[in-house]
Amino acid sequence: MTNLESLDLNILNHTIAFYFQMQLPGGSFGQSSTSVFTSTGFGTSLSDANTNNITGENNNSSNSTNNATTNTTLATTVTAASLSPLDTEKAFVKACQRLVLNNPRLRTLSSVYSMKILQDFEGGVGSVLRSLKSLVCVPTDGLIPGVLPPNVTHLKLISSFSLHLNSHSFASRGPGTTALVHEGLKSLEVDCVESATHIKGLLTQTPSLQTLSINTFLSSSGFGGDFATADPISVVISWPASQITVLKCKQTRDAFSSSYGFEDFLSCFPLLVEYHDEVWFPAIGAQLAKYCPLLEVIRIYQAASEFHSFATDRNPWHRPKGLPVNDSVSTLLTGLTRLRILDIRYEAIKAENILETPWVCLDLETFRCQIAEVPFLTDEEEQQVQEIRQRETQATSSALEYIRTDEEDALIALSERCVHTREVIMAQLSKLTSLKFLSLSPDFKTGIDLFGSHFNPKRVYKSERDGRSYIRYDDVMPDTLYFRLKYGLHQLASLTKLEYLSFESMDHRMETADIEWFASHLPRLREMRGLVTEAYVGMEPDPKNDALVALIRKLRPDVVQNQSLSRYLSYYSKYEH
Repeated sequence: MTNLESLDLNILNHTIAFYFQMQLPGGSFGQSSTSVFTSTGFGTSLSDANTNNITGENNNSSNSTNNATTNTTLATTVTAASLSPLDTEKAFVKACQRLVLNNPRLRTLSSVYSMKILQDFEGGVGSVLRSLKSLVCVPTDGLIPGVLPPNVTHLKLISSFSLHLNSHSFASRGPGTTALVHEGLKSLEVDCVESATHIKGLLTQTPSLQTLSINTFLSSSGFGGDFATADPISVVISWPASQITVLKCKQTRDAFSSSYGFEDFLSCFPLLVEYHDEVWFPAIGAQLAKYCPLLEVIRIYQAASEFHSFATDRNPWHRPKGLPVNDSVSTLLTGLTRLRILDIRYEAIKAENILETPWVCLDLETFRCQIAEVPFLTDEEEQQVQEIRQRETQATSSALEYIRTDEEDALIALSERCVHTREVIMAQLSKLTSLKFLSLSPDFKTGIDLFGSHFNPKRVYKSERDGRSYIRYDDVMPDTLYFRLKYGLHQLASLTKLEYLSFESMDHRMETADIEWFASHLPRLREMRGLVTEAYVGMEPDPKNDALVALIRKLRPDVVQNQSLSRYLSYYSKYEH
């Protein structure tokens, strides 16, 4: 092999373990084995790899062709005495060095042994490393190794089970010791971060860094580590100037292991443009709005909840009815003028906050967040309002004055507030004229948890219409927007760039006139989610909704009527009977 551009030795776990009779660090490559297989990738046998010296000359140019035929033999047994772990490791490293030398166009190298493979190349053969742009290796005392190939711009520091970081190794360095600086690094990915001090050490080494990714847990004692006090971390620690524009974090995995102090860390990134995270915590929103005015992209992929560890696309979870909303999103919409993508599908915005403060991010292209706590009337209250209106109409036609009771006054006031609130929210959405993607629900409609619920007897009921048993999914939120013309739907005509619209968890209440409005407006719309319920196992038919679906499909056949996670239907439907 002489034309490799990417070499990932992490995927050769069984081959390496069997061939070299070694267990690589931290179980990263599987378990050690007593079986030995001939190599098809390193161009030499184990005994040769253990004795030959690495030189700058390419004396193995025929390996690719010769071994293509000679190395197809069956596994053989080594009769010589087993080599010591040190010898087998050395043999493996030398074989990898040969492989690297034979591939001068190599751009990516990934291995826990990367630095050992490269350390002997600093002399006459160092030129072969100039092609390397991306490197994956283990850290040195938690920090970036002192010497890297000259043109590496992307570095990933991996930590396996036997390579736990010592959180004090970088904090206890003497005053005369400094970490080597790597000016050329633009992207750094770290598998394990122990504390704010650790992050400071890495940032000090990478003054030109543009992208930082943190991939695993932080210390259970909190992000501040020894500095986890009531004072913000940024005050306790003197942070280096940061050029980072993209921050990707997985600093927590569930609702019960938050990383205390992490939100203060965000003050170190005044130039941040993109923020990606697994889980959203309220304090993060305030810090982003305060310290990161240039933010354009915010994407959160899971949800923390005291009712559910986390929700994902594969394991969706809806907002429990009646649960008060802790709105930490409005501060982003009212403070970040450059925001283009807001994808926080499991969070919700309080309706009253929209009424109080207008949004400033009018260039939004993607909006994926719930709007909740919109005032609504129960079916009984709506009936009462209709009766009050009828009595008032009858009194007026008879030239009489109808005097409401205090209870009726309160009910009419609530009814008017329901209409006014929805009109104002629709007006706010109508100002986002660059929107292409609008989702006002977490898109959980046909998820695993809902399909699983049809085994629950509490979800099964008998229909008054036909006496048959059906499943009550109970996944529609009542405190949401209504997609009705009388509630301000017509204002969305300004969203001429909209391509995707989702309202799957909403009580949309659409009727024929509203469907006809959708058909004659939103010219670029290509997909709608919220009407179709075809993948609902055991759900009672709804003739009215079916008629709406048929109408929109007739009027706008170019708009796909879809539903989320419908791919699970084929798996779960077999359990229906």
